[in-house]
Order: sequence, then C-alpha cells, then structure tokens
Amino acid sequence: MIREAFFETFGLLKALPLLWIGGLVIGAVSIGDILIGGNIPALSGALQLLSFLLFPFIIAGSYGIIREKNGDIPTFLRYATGYYFRVLLPLIVIIFAAFVTIILLLIPMALMGGAPTPDMIFFIAMGVTIPFVLFTYFYDCFAVFKDEKIFDSIRSSIAIVLYNSWKVLLFIIVNVVVLGTLLFGLAFVWMGLLWEKMSEISAMDPEVISAMSGEEVLALLGPDALLATAAILFIWALIATPFTIAFKAAFFQRLGEIPEIEQQAGVYDEKGRWYKY
Repeated sequence: MIREAFFETFGLLKALPLLWIGGLVIGAVSIGDILIGGNIPALSGALQLLSFLLFPFIIAGSYGIIREKNGDIPTFLRYATGYYFRVLLPLIVIIFAAFVTIILLLIPMALMGGAPTPDMIFFIAMGVTIPFVLFTYFYDCFAVFKDEKIFDSIRSSIAIVLYNSWKVLLFIIVNVVVLGTLLFGLAFVWMGLLWEKMSEISAMDPEVISAMSGEEVLALLGPDALLATAAILFIWALIATPFTIAFKAAFFQRLGEIPEIEQQAGVYDEKGRWYKY
C-alpha cells in the first residue's frame, strides 16, 4: 500500500503541475521570513501568520485536483475557496484542544509549588502535540475527499488511525525518512556553497564555537550564508510541500472506509439484562 502510494505520488506531481504551487508559495514566504523578517520581528510574525492562513487554501486546492483528477486552475480555485474553512476550522480546534491540554497538565504542577522548567514544558508539549497530530493526521483528507464537516472529519481521522495504526505509523516514518534524506542532501549543498567560510570556522577552538549562538555563527559566515540558507529553504519547501500533500492523498485513498461496528438488535429487561432478538 505504501509503496504503491509512493510511486503514485510522482505520477500525480507529473500529471498535475498545479500541485507545485504550494511549494512555490510556501518557499516564497520562507525566503521573505529569512531575508526580511529576520530584521523586522513584526514582519516575521506577519509572514508566519500568512503561511498559516495560506496553507489550508493550498491543501484544499491540491486535494481538489487530485480528487477530480483534473489539474486546471478553475478546479483548484473552486476547491481552495469552497473547502478552505473545512480545512482551517478543524485545525484551529485541534490547536486549541492541544493548548488547553498542555495548560491543564501544567496547572497541577504550579499548584503543588513546583514551577515547571523550560525542559519540562517542552517535553509535556511534545507529549501532547505528537498524539494530537498523529490521531488527527487525516482530518483534512476527510474534509475534502469525503465532504465531512469540522468535528466529523476529526472523529473520522481518529477512527481510521486507530484501525490502521501500524500502516499509518509506517507511512509517517517513510515520509519522514524521505524528507529527512532530502534535507540532509540540501545541507551538503549548503555547506558546499559556504565551504571557504566553513573551513575558517572549523579551524577555531571547538569550545568557542559551542558557546556561540546560531545568529553569531551566521554573522561569521557573512551575508552569503543568509542567501544560501534562503535558497536551500526555498528548494526544500518547493519539493517537500507538494510531495507531502500528494503522498498523503495517495495513501489516504488506499486506506479504504472506516469499518462500521455491527449493532445487534435486542432489548434490556427490568433487571438490566440484555436479550438478543
């Protein structure tokens, strides 16, 4: 199933060129965040908010042309606008629920007098966020491919992940490995572009280097490092975004329907005993 979905992904990316528009948009926002937002914190926050609001538009439109097997612009825009809130609103509900859960876990610690450390907050946040992301991973697919509404799409995602837990876990691992391999390769390209500066820094005292922040290292690398980082992140977004969307859609379409639990007809007597018809 995963292998077939993986190879179909490349067919989708070839047959539906509009899938690449998501990578172009997210890549452009990433470049703006690095080159401009780094000097203007308020603008950086605005760009991140913009990417958050644009992503449901891209997902809905991309899933729409995959669903219709029609890669024209009107189909993309029809699904992007028509299913925008079906993708955005469940995401807001999920984020809010995860945030509330983290706060509820931190409150007892504060009441017991032990102020949570940053490391503890991080691990609690990860312990809450990862299950939330895993169980609601396919909510957007149900929203677009199955026309389900806010809570129905979340509920269906939880059900199908529980029923296909090992398949879903393996799919996510394959996805992470592919994207990690791509990122690893781009990191080598980044080092190749800055080889001379990297050689100078590598000759420095290791203790001095370990004490430096990321911003200080980039300052030593010079303005070329910023441009190289922006270029690498653009390529990463350009490839990773459409690949992830297409791979997820291809895999979801192979998961099948959620099994229904058969309800047996019967009746309870006055003592609470149940008798089947």
